[in-house]
Amino acid sequence: MFTFLQLLVSGLAIGSVYALVALGFVVVYRASQVFNFAHGELLTFGAFIMVTFTGLGLWWPLALVASMVATGLVSVLMERVFLRPMVGRPVFVTIILTIFLGLILRIAIMATWGTDVRGMPTPWDTSAALRLGEASILYNSVAAIVASGVVLALFFAMIKYTRLGIAMRATASDQEVALALGIPVGKIFGVTWFSAGAMAALGGIFLGMFPRQVEPTLGYIALRAFPAVIVGGLESPGGAVIAGLLLGVLEVLSQAYINPHLGAFGHNFHAVFPYVVMIVFLIVRPHGMFGQKDVERV
Repeated sequence: MFTFLQLLVSGLAIGSVYALVALGFVVVYRASQVFNFAHGELLTFGAFIMVTFTGLGLWWPLALVASMVATGLVSVLMERVFLRPMVGRPVFVTIILTIFLGLILRIAIMATWGTDVRGMPTPWDTSAALRLGEASILYNSVAAIVASGVVLALFFAMIKYTRLGIAMRATASDQEVALALGIPVGKIFGVTWFSAGAMAALGGIFLGMFPRQVEPTLGYIALRAFPAVIVGGLESPGGAVIAGLLLGVLEVLSQAYINPHLGAFGHNFHAVFPYVVMIVFLIVRPHGMFGQKDVERV
């Protein structure tokens, strides 16, 4: 029988991944007004490249950093080669293009690594757990929470306290004004996409440590993180993180406490529960918990 503490930690671990993925969606949208539907495939690429690096004997922490960097560079390449020439085009054009890029990247992943399920190597036994009273907490869950917390803290510290972060905030507020002030908007786009890709890779790596393992369809988890973007607020990085953590916890708790009471209808109800929350927010508060209403003066 799972204890509440065990469920809470498991929910926070999944929520940490949702937070990383949702934050990637939000920062890219704020900077370049592009909703990147290829984000899930970047997550998958990061997981597979991690398997490759560790298979080559690279020290695990170094392989982790190298995988994040490699995925970030692929993300930058996508933006620079395919999406930047689309500046000024209608929104649906970039949406279709990112969907197409996601399909191409998924095919490239399957062509390179095949369709077999891979195990994610870890420095510890994948079944190793901490004992806290009656609770048994997997090392994988603790590692996901700690690593995600460190990366998120570093990202927000960069945004708040560095010149690069100020430039990123200025670009997100108004690209034309930022350009007029001498801010290299193109480079800021590159940094933003790199950050989003690196965070997606980290999320994919820790997802691979859970029973999902690493497979070409791992990127669909990005769609599971999508409600966090809406609930937190499409233009609120902090809101995306908080919503991702909350939805991860709610998903695990609903699996434990709601699914058993719904009979046949409850099979995998927890998988759609975040979408139920999203729909409620779209009805009651469509701009999300921390989003702002668009005000137009005529």
